[in-house]
Amino acid sequence: MSTFKEYLQRQGKSKSTVTHYSTYILDFITWLDKDNTEPEQATAKEVLSYLNHLQQKGISNKTKAIRLNTINHFFDYQLDKGIRADQPTRQLKIRGANTQKLTPILKREQLENIYTTYEVPTAKDPRNNRNWFTTYRLSKQRNKTILSLLVNQGLTTAEITKIEVNDLKLREGTIYIAGSRKSNERTLDLKPNQIMDLMEYTLQLRQSLLSYQKDREDKRLFLPTPVVGRKTAGGSLNIFKRLTEEIKEQHPQFINLRQIRTSLITHWLKLHNLRKVQYMAGHRYVSTTERYLINHTEDLQKEVDQFHPF
Repeated sequence: MSTFKEYLQRQGKSKSTVTHYSTYILDFITWLDKDNTEPEQATAKEVLSYLNHLQQKGISNKTKAIRLNTINHFFDYQLDKGIRADQPTRQLKIRGANTQKLTPILKREQLENIYTTYEVPTAKDPRNNRNWFTTYRLSKQRNKTILSLLVNQGLTTAEITKIEVNDLKLREGTIYIAGSRKSNERTLDLKPNQIMDLMEYTLQLRQSLLSYQKDREDKRLFLPTPVVGRKTAGGSLNIFKRLTEEIKEQHPQFINLRQIRTSLITHWLKLHNLRKVQYMAGHRYVSTTERYLINHTEDLQKEVDQFHPF
Protein backbone atom coordinates (compact mmCIF):
# COMPACT_ATOMS: atom_id res chain seq x y z
CA MET A 1 0.00 0.00 0.00
CA SER A 2 2.92 2.34 0.58
CA THR A 3 3.74 2.14 -3.14
CA PHE A 4 0.18 3.13 -4.02
CA LYS A 5 0.55 6.05 -1.61
CA GLU A 6 3.68 7.15 -3.41
CA TYR A 7 1.80 6.97 -6.72
CA LEU A 8 -0.93 9.21 -5.34
CA GLN A 9 1.65 11.66 -4.04
CA ARG A 10 3.23 11.84 -7.50
CA GLN A 11 -0.22 12.65 -8.85
CA GLY A 12 -0.32 15.72 -6.62
CA LYS A 13 -2.85 14.44 -4.11
CA SER A 14 -2.94 16.09 -0.72
CA LYS A 15 -1.85 14.24 2.41
CA SER A 16 -5.45 13.80 3.61
CA THR A 17 -6.57 12.54 0.18
CA VAL A 18 -3.76 9.98 0.11
CA THR A 19 -4.83 8.75 3.56
CA HIS A 20 -8.51 8.47 2.61
CA TYR A 21 -7.82 6.79 -0.74
CA SER A 22 -5.55 4.24 0.93
CA THR A 23 -8.28 3.41 3.44
CA TYR A 24 -10.90 3.07 0.70
CA ILE A 25 -8.70 0.73 -1.35
CA LEU A 26 -7.97 -1.41 1.69
CA ASP A 27 -11.74 -1.81 2.16
CA PHE A 28 -12.13 -2.75 -1.53
CA ILE A 29 -9.30 -5.31 -1.36
CA THR A 30 -10.76 -6.80 1.82
CA TRP A 31 -14.11 -7.15 0.08
CA LEU A 32 -12.45 -8.86 -2.93
CA ASP A 33 -10.63 -11.24 -0.60
CA LYS A 34 -13.94 -12.71 0.54
CA ASP A 35 -14.31 -14.28 -2.92
CA ASN A 36 -10.59 -14.99 -3.24
CA THR A 37 -10.26 -12.42 -6.05
CA GLU A 38 -6.82 -10.85 -6.52
CA PRO A 39 -6.91 -7.03 -7.03
CA GLU A 40 -5.13 -7.27 -10.39
CA GLN A 41 -7.79 -9.74 -11.58
CA ALA A 42 -10.75 -7.58 -10.61
CA THR A 43 -13.05 -6.60 -13.47
CA ALA A 44 -15.92 -4.17 -13.91
CA LYS A 45 -18.23 -6.94 -12.69
CA GLU A 46 -16.48 -7.09 -9.29
CA VAL A 47 -16.44 -3.32 -9.01
CA LEU A 48 -20.16 -3.09 -9.77
CA SER A 49 -20.85 -5.76 -7.14
CA TYR A 50 -18.75 -3.80 -4.63
CA LEU A 51 -20.67 -0.59 -5.40
CA ASN A 52 -23.94 -2.49 -4.94
CA HIS A 53 -22.57 -3.71 -1.61
CA LEU A 54 -21.95 -0.09 -0.59
CA GLN A 55 -25.44 0.89 -1.68
CA GLN A 56 -26.96 -1.81 0.50
CA LYS A 57 -25.04 -0.34 3.41
CA GLY A 58 -26.74 3.02 2.76
CA ILE A 59 -23.71 4.76 1.23
CA SER A 60 -24.71 7.85 -0.77
CA ASN A 61 -24.12 8.21 -4.52
CA LYS A 62 -21.65 11.01 -3.90
CA THR A 63 -19.57 8.81 -1.59
CA LYS A 64 -19.81 5.89 -4.01
CA ALA A 65 -18.48 8.17 -6.73
CA ILE A 66 -15.46 8.96 -4.54
CA ARG A 67 -14.90 5.24 -3.95
CA LEU A 68 -15.13 4.56 -7.70
CA ASN A 69 -12.67 7.36 -8.40
CA THR A 70 -10.29 5.78 -5.88
CA ILE A 71 -10.58 2.40 -7.60
CA ASN A 72 -9.84 4.08 -10.94
CA HIS A 73 -6.66 5.53 -9.47
CA PHE A 74 -5.74 2.12 -8.06
CA PHE A 75 -6.23 0.43 -11.44
CA ASP A 76 -4.20 3.20 -13.11
CA TYR A 77 -1.45 2.55 -10.58
CA GLN A 78 -1.55 -1.17 -11.43
CA LEU A 79 -1.28 -0.35 -15.12
CA ASP A 80 1.64 1.92 -14.40
CA LYS A 81 3.37 -0.91 -12.51
CA GLY A 82 2.65 -3.42 -15.29
CA ILE A 83 0.62 -5.74 -13.06
CA ARG A 84 -2.64 -5.10 -14.90
CA ALA A 85 -3.32 -5.26 -18.64
CA ASP A 86 -6.45 -3.10 -18.78
CA GLN A 87 -8.49 -0.44 -17.01
CA PRO A 88 -12.04 -1.86 -16.82
CA THR A 89 -13.80 0.90 -14.89
CA ARG A 90 -12.76 4.13 -16.57
CA GLN A 91 -16.16 4.53 -18.25
CA LEU A 92 -18.22 3.68 -15.17
CA LYS A 93 -20.18 6.59 -13.72
CA ILE A 94 -22.39 6.99 -10.67
CA ARG A 95 -25.66 8.60 -11.71
CA GLY A 96 -26.79 11.46 -9.56
CA ALA A 97 -23.39 11.82 -7.89
CA ASN A 98 -22.42 15.03 -9.60
CA THR A 99 -24.56 17.93 -8.45
CA GLN A 100 -22.30 20.73 -9.71
CA LYS A 101 -23.70 23.18 -12.24
CA LEU A 102 -22.56 22.07 -15.70
CA THR A 103 -21.20 24.61 -18.15
CA PRO A 104 -21.85 24.07 -21.88
CA ILE A 105 -18.56 23.55 -23.69
CA LEU A 106 -17.90 25.90 -26.59
CA LYS A 107 -16.35 24.37 -29.71
CA ARG A 108 -12.94 25.58 -30.86
CA GLU A 109 -14.62 27.28 -33.81
CA GLN A 110 -16.93 29.12 -31.42
CA LEU A 111 -14.02 30.26 -29.27
CA GLU A 112 -12.17 31.59 -32.29
CA ASN A 113 -15.33 33.26 -33.53
CA ILE A 114 -15.77 35.09 -30.23
CA TYR A 115 -12.34 36.62 -30.78
CA THR A 116 -12.56 37.36 -34.51
CA THR A 117 -16.01 38.97 -34.30
CA TYR A 118 -15.09 41.31 -31.45
CA GLU A 119 -15.18 44.62 -33.27
CA VAL A 120 -12.71 47.44 -32.76
CA PRO A 121 -13.79 50.78 -34.30
CA THR A 122 -11.54 52.26 -36.98
CA ALA A 123 -10.50 55.85 -37.56
CA LYS A 124 -13.25 56.09 -40.19
CA ASP A 125 -15.94 55.45 -37.59
CA PRO A 126 -18.61 58.25 -37.79
CA ARG A 127 -18.22 58.79 -34.03
CA ASN A 128 -14.55 59.72 -34.31
CA ASN A 129 -15.28 63.41 -33.73
CA ARG A 130 -16.67 62.75 -30.24
CA ASN A 131 -14.44 63.66 -27.32
CA TRP A 132 -14.70 60.17 -25.84
CA PHE A 133 -13.97 58.25 -29.04
CA THR A 134 -10.17 58.06 -28.73
CA THR A 135 -10.21 56.48 -25.27
CA TYR A 136 -13.13 54.25 -26.28
CA ARG A 137 -11.18 52.95 -29.27
CA LEU A 138 -8.04 52.37 -27.18
CA SER A 139 -10.06 50.39 -24.64
CA LYS A 140 -11.62 48.22 -27.33
CA GLN A 141 -8.20 47.50 -28.83
CA ARG A 142 -6.88 46.57 -25.39
CA ASN A 143 -9.89 44.34 -24.77
CA LYS A 144 -9.34 42.43 -28.00
CA THR A 145 -5.73 41.78 -27.02
CA ILE A 146 -6.94 40.49 -23.64
CA LEU A 147 -9.53 38.33 -25.38
CA SER A 148 -6.80 36.64 -27.42
CA LEU A 149 -5.12 35.49 -24.18
CA LEU A 150 -8.43 34.21 -22.83
CA VAL A 151 -9.22 32.23 -26.00
CA ASN A 152 -5.73 30.89 -26.71
CA GLN A 153 -4.02 30.53 -23.32
CA GLY A 154 -7.07 30.04 -21.09
CA LEU A 155 -5.96 32.63 -18.54
CA THR A 156 -8.13 33.73 -15.64
CA THR A 157 -9.12 37.35 -15.24
CA ALA A 158 -7.07 37.53 -12.04
CA GLU A 159 -3.97 36.35 -13.92
CA ILE A 160 -4.48 38.90 -16.68
CA THR A 161 -4.62 41.79 -14.21
CA LYS A 162 -1.22 40.74 -12.79
CA ILE A 163 0.71 40.39 -16.06
CA GLU A 164 3.56 42.87 -16.27
CA VAL A 165 5.28 44.20 -19.38
CA ASN A 166 8.45 42.22 -18.65
CA ASP A 167 6.44 38.97 -18.49
CA LEU A 168 5.95 39.23 -22.23
CA LYS A 169 8.85 37.76 -24.25
CA LEU A 170 8.00 38.53 -27.85
CA ARG A 171 11.35 37.36 -29.27
CA GLU A 172 10.85 33.96 -27.64
CA GLY A 173 7.14 33.98 -28.42
CA THR A 174 6.15 33.29 -24.81
CA ILE A 175 4.34 34.87 -21.89
CA TYR A 176 5.07 34.26 -18.21
CA ILE A 177 2.13 33.84 -15.84
CA ALA A 178 2.96 34.37 -12.17
CA GLY A 179 1.78 31.85 -9.61
CA SER A 180 -0.59 32.56 -6.75
CA ARG A 181 -2.07 30.85 -3.72
CA LYS A 182 -4.43 28.96 -6.04
CA SER A 183 -2.31 28.46 -9.16
CA ASN A 184 1.20 27.57 -10.31
CA GLU A 185 3.47 29.79 -12.35
CA ARG A 186 4.02 28.83 -15.96
CA THR A 187 5.43 30.02 -19.28
CA LEU A 188 3.09 29.59 -22.24
CA ASP A 189 3.69 29.75 -25.96
CA LEU A 190 2.05 32.48 -28.00
CA LYS A 191 0.55 31.92 -31.43
CA PRO A 192 2.24 33.74 -34.34
CA ASN A 193 -0.69 36.13 -34.88
CA GLN A 194 -0.69 36.96 -31.17
CA ILE A 195 2.94 38.03 -31.27
CA MET A 196 2.21 40.70 -33.88
CA ASP A 197 -0.90 41.94 -32.04
CA LEU A 198 0.88 42.06 -28.68
CA MET A 199 3.82 43.87 -30.24
CA GLU A 200 1.50 46.54 -31.64
CA TYR A 201 -0.31 46.80 -28.31
CA THR A 202 2.89 47.07 -26.25
CA LEU A 203 4.74 49.54 -28.47
CA GLN A 204 1.84 51.75 -29.49
CA LEU A 205 -1.53 51.25 -27.83
CA ARG A 206 -0.25 50.75 -24.31
CA GLN A 207 1.84 53.91 -24.56
CA SER A 208 -1.29 55.85 -25.44
CA LEU A 209 -3.15 54.33 -22.49
CA LEU A 210 -0.21 55.11 -20.24
CA SER A 211 -0.50 58.81 -21.07
CA TYR A 212 -3.80 58.84 -19.18
CA GLN A 213 -2.24 57.30 -16.07
CA LYS A 214 -1.10 59.21 -12.99
CA ASP A 215 1.64 56.64 -12.52
CA ARG A 216 3.73 56.73 -15.70
CA GLU A 217 5.88 53.88 -14.28
CA ASP A 218 2.95 51.46 -14.07
CA LYS A 219 4.39 48.03 -14.96
CA ARG A 220 1.09 46.29 -15.70
CA LEU A 221 0.72 45.12 -19.27
CA PHE A 222 -2.97 45.95 -19.39
CA LEU A 223 -3.98 49.36 -18.06
CA PRO A 224 -7.42 50.55 -16.88
CA THR A 225 -9.91 52.28 -19.14
CA PRO A 226 -9.04 55.98 -19.43
CA VAL A 227 -11.43 58.58 -18.05
CA VAL A 228 -11.85 61.54 -20.37
CA GLY A 229 -10.73 64.82 -18.82
CA ARG A 230 -8.70 63.46 -15.93
CA LYS A 231 -5.83 61.16 -15.13
CA THR A 232 -6.70 57.61 -14.23
CA ALA A 233 -5.73 56.25 -10.83
CA GLY A 234 -3.82 53.02 -10.77
CA GLY A 235 -6.76 50.89 -9.57
CA SER A 236 -7.82 47.47 -10.76
CA LEU A 237 -8.49 46.58 -14.35
CA ASN A 238 -12.26 46.73 -14.07
CA ILE A 239 -13.22 45.92 -17.66
CA PHE A 240 -14.29 42.27 -17.55
CA LYS A 241 -17.95 42.91 -16.74
CA ARG A 242 -18.32 45.14 -19.79
CA LEU A 243 -16.37 42.69 -21.98
CA THR A 244 -18.72 39.88 -20.90
CA GLU A 245 -21.77 41.98 -21.79
CA GLU A 246 -20.33 42.84 -25.21
CA ILE A 247 -19.66 39.18 -26.07
CA LYS A 248 -23.14 38.14 -24.91
CA GLU A 249 -24.70 40.62 -27.31
CA GLN A 250 -23.17 38.78 -30.28
CA HIS A 251 -23.01 35.20 -29.00
CA PRO A 252 -26.13 33.84 -27.23
CA GLN A 253 -24.33 30.59 -26.36
CA PHE A 254 -21.73 32.52 -24.34
CA ILE A 255 -22.29 32.60 -20.57
CA ASN A 256 -19.19 34.12 -18.98
CA LEU A 257 -15.41 34.36 -19.33
CA ARG A 258 -14.88 31.31 -17.13
CA GLN A 259 -16.77 29.28 -19.73
CA ILE A 260 -14.00 30.11 -22.22
CA ARG A 261 -11.34 28.71 -19.89
CA THR A 262 -13.40 25.61 -19.09
CA SER A 263 -13.97 24.94 -22.79
CA LEU A 264 -10.30 25.40 -23.67
CA ILE A 265 -9.06 23.07 -20.92
CA THR A 266 -11.59 20.45 -22.04
CA HIS A 267 -10.24 20.68 -25.60
CA TRP A 268 -6.64 20.47 -24.35
CA LEU A 269 -7.43 17.18 -22.63
CA LYS A 270 -8.31 15.68 -26.01
CA LEU A 271 -4.88 16.59 -27.37
CA HIS A 272 -2.42 16.37 -24.45
CA ASN A 273 -1.76 14.19 -21.43
CA LEU A 274 -3.06 15.12 -18.00
CA ARG A 275 0.24 16.48 -16.68
CA LYS A 276 0.77 18.81 -19.64
CA VAL A 277 -2.74 20.19 -19.33
CA GLN A 278 -2.20 20.65 -15.60
CA TYR A 279 0.85 22.80 -16.39
CA MET A 280 -0.86 24.78 -19.16
CA ALA A 281 -3.85 25.51 -16.92
CA GLY A 282 -1.68 26.39 -13.91
CA HIS A 283 -3.48 23.94 -11.64
CA ARG A 284 -1.64 23.24 -8.40
CA TYR A 285 -3.03 19.71 -8.20
CA VAL A 286 -3.67 17.24 -10.99
CA SER A 287 -6.97 16.38 -9.29
CA THR A 288 -8.21 19.84 -10.34
CA THR A 289 -7.40 19.05 -13.96
CA GLU A 290 -9.12 15.68 -13.66
CA ARG A 291 -12.41 17.41 -12.93
CA TYR A 292 -12.50 18.65 -16.52
CA LEU A 293 -12.51 15.06 -17.77
CA ILE A 294 -16.17 14.98 -16.78
CA ASN A 295 -16.94 16.87 -19.98
CA HIS A 296 -15.93 13.83 -22.04
CA THR A 297 -18.73 11.57 -20.84
CA GLU A 298 -21.75 11.06 -23.05
CA ASP A 299 -24.25 11.01 -20.21
CA LEU A 300 -23.11 14.34 -18.86
CA GLN A 301 -23.18 15.88 -22.32
CA LYS A 302 -26.81 14.80 -22.61
CA GLU A 303 -27.46 16.51 -19.30
CA VAL A 304 -25.79 19.66 -20.58
CA ASP A 305 -27.94 19.58 -23.73
CA GLN A 306 -31.05 19.15 -21.60
CA PHE A 307 -30.45 22.21 -19.45
CA HIS A 308 -28.71 24.35 -22.08
CA PRO A 309 -30.38 23.49 -25.43
CA PHE A 310 -28.35 25.71 -27.76
